[in-house]
Amino acid sequence: MSSTAPVHALTAKYFPRAIVSLRWAAIAFALLGAIFLAPAAWGANGPMFQGGTGTASDPYLVADANQLCRFRDAVNDGNDFAGKTVKLAEDIDLAHVEWTPIGAGTRKGSGAASGSTPFAGTFDGAGHKVSGLSITTSPDADYAVGLFGIVKGGTVRDVVLDGVAIDVPGSELAGGAVGLLIADGTVSGVSVSGSVSAHAGMGGVVGRMTLSGTISDCVNSAAVTAMTGAGNVGGIVGAAYYTTDTGEMVIEGCTNTGAVKGTQAVGGIAGLCSAFVSECGNNGAVEAEHYSVGGVVGEQKNYGGIHHCTNSASVTCEDAGGYGCGGIAGWVRYDGAAPAYPASSAVPVTDNENSGEIHGGNDAGGIVGCFYNAGTVTGNTNTAPALTSSRFAGGIVGNLQNAPLDSLPSSVTEGIAVENNVSATPIEKISAPLRDPFAYNNTPADFTVRDNSAEWVASTNSLRYAVLQRAVDNAPDDGTVTLTADAADADSLSLADGRTVTLDLNGHNLAFAKAPGVAVNWGTFVVTGTGQVSAPATVAPAGTAPALFEVAGSSEKPAAVKLKGGSYNVDVEPYVASKYAELVRDQKDSAGKFSVLPAKEARADAQAKVDANGETVYYESAKAARSAATAEPGAKVTVLDDEPDKPSAPDSPDDGSDADSDGDHGGNTGTATTPGSADGTAPATTPTAHEGDNTPGFLDLHSDGAATDTGSTAAGTTSSTTPAATTTPHKTTIKPAGAVPQTGDPLWEALLSIGLLAIVSGAAVALARTRARHAK
Repeated sequence: MSSTAPVHALTAKYFPRAIVSLRWAAIAFALLGAIFLAPAAWGANGPMFQGGTGTASDPYLVADANQLCRFRDAVNDGNDFAGKTVKLAEDIDLAHVEWTPIGAGTRKGSGAASGSTPFAGTFDGAGHKVSGLSITTSPDADYAVGLFGIVKGGTVRDVVLDGVAIDVPGSELAGGAVGLLIADGTVSGVSVSGSVSAHAGMGGVVGRMTLSGTISDCVNSAAVTAMTGAGNVGGIVGAAYYTTDTGEMVIEGCTNTGAVKGTQAVGGIAGLCSAFVSECGNNGAVEAEHYSVGGVVGEQKNYGGIHHCTNSASVTCEDAGGYGCGGIAGWVRYDGAAPAYPASSAVPVTDNENSGEIHGGNDAGGIVGCFYNAGTVTGNTNTAPALTSSRFAGGIVGNLQNAPLDSLPSSVTEGIAVENNVSATPIEKISAPLRDPFAYNNTPADFTVRDNSAEWVASTNSLRYAVLQRAVDNAPDDGTVTLTADAADADSLSLADGRTVTLDLNGHNLAFAKAPGVAVNWGTFVVTGTGQVSAPATVAPAGTAPALFEVAGSSEKPAAVKLKGGSYNVDVEPYVASKYAELVRDQKDSAGKFSVLPAKEARADAQAKVDANGETVYYESAKAARSAATAEPGAKVTVLDDEPDKPSAPDSPDDGSDADSDGDHGGNTGTATTPGSADGTAPATTPTAHEGDNTPGFLDLHSDGAATDTGSTAAGTTSSTTPAATTTPHKTTIKPAGAVPQTGDPLWEALLSIGLLAIVSGAAVALARTRARHAK
């Protein structure tokens, strides 16, 4: 018997009517597998595009992987598609087959090397997904790796790269979407997931951007890892560097959630950076082996700035001697590479927020780890749970240093100002030999650290202020400063430039540490809102009131204080504004005793008023008003109530008729009572409460078994002959017709039994039929 006989025997036995044997079936399945499972021979046949003419209104359409490859090959053959638009019409799966980038080429300096074929048109992903991008080889360290290799002046936008797998150990130029972005190129609305790993110079979205260009509204969740090498690793872009006098680099509105790890210049958004970074957020852990590691930017160099960014992830520098570990920026510095950085300026780091823990090397800062030579740090908030380093640490800046001036471009004037920031990290949570709540300043003669605090206390014109005086100084004429938190031990305020400034207490309290609390030499200071304002009583001479306000103007420079709200611990009657009045509270505690209210409100809350010297003061107590009047000759007391010193009469006689007078708030215990009845019996027109028993149509079965049809009388009435219950009767309520049947009902149990019998019988019949079929 041949070796195939058993196969044929099986076929004959179980498939007697089959036309082909199992052997031929196996061959057919193998052919189908070869057709459907083999890697696609992309770009070999078919049209390049599904349709379109390449204009913005009628773009070339790419509908599958084959067309994407033919488009790629056309670019790499030298057609840069400048002025043309290519748009995805469908999701595309690249099936993890080794990908050659669109726009192949290598970097030379800040541009593309000769022989490169950059893409210069517009690629619109239209929100579609490209999945399975895989690159594992790179012919050269500077060969551009990504879906696109080099984009020169072109645009890549609105595409989702799902499951990226880029692993090129020898590359220093790798990004999920674009390897190298140059000449005002743009990458926007791109989302990347998966992993990107290389030797150096890599980002989740873009590997490197040089001189000028924009990366906006991109999201990376891919893990970005530098295996070894020089670093320059970022969640969005590895390096955005070099500058030009004719353009700038911008990174805005981007978010990273992937873990970012490298050797140096490692950032949640950008590794090495000379760009303007704004409105970006990171919550992926950031870690570096040596230096320059930041939640947003690893190292900011020579130019650009960081504005309105956030970091919520941990930032770690493993090298105890490594410089620059910060919640927003690791190291801000300048160097002597003037030919590569013709545009240089002092770097601003403004209005950023960090909440991640910082574990630095040589220096750790809630906002900036180490800051060299020139720049501004203002409007930032740090709430890190802890800051640690081997040497320097500060809530805002860990280390302010003036490096040798030959490293500072001649166009930049030395000086760093760390002003108007908030750090809520307590000093006991800042661990370093040299530490400061805000900034450790190595050279106070060159740098300024001032007006920082642990909380934002005021705002004006949508700007926040850590110190109240700074808010007053920056308020416009006729502007309002709004308290945003209580301010204890506040320094004195001053106004001397002729402006009118309003302080809105906004429900917060303000306690001055020095007297006078407010000094006005020229201008008008107005107080509104609710909240307590306290003068420092400890500095007042014995027997005198502490000075809260001091007004010292002149005819040429008039000065005034006008109170239109607030409560005070001292008498402020001389400063009350027109149509307002002072109300003296009847309380022993002097804090908030003197309130300023609209005159009508003050009179409504008062029992008496005192008129003296043309001024009126209201009092909650007539007795206090009389006492105050005796100390001021010619004062007149007016009692505003008939009997102000006696308690007011109750609304109704306290004769026991109030049902709530016994404290039961009308509840029925024992004999049923009705509010308003003197003898405890219910009037004939008031129903006795039975917790819902008197619903029309219900039967009330009392303990004696007698049924009372509560629906037979008019709704809301009860027979006057019904005896008052002395105890709460046991009762059972029978639902009316139409309600869900309850167990115990004979009719319902009978119906259940019939239904169960029908189900069992039907199952038995079905089983019998099945057995009969099997028997045949």
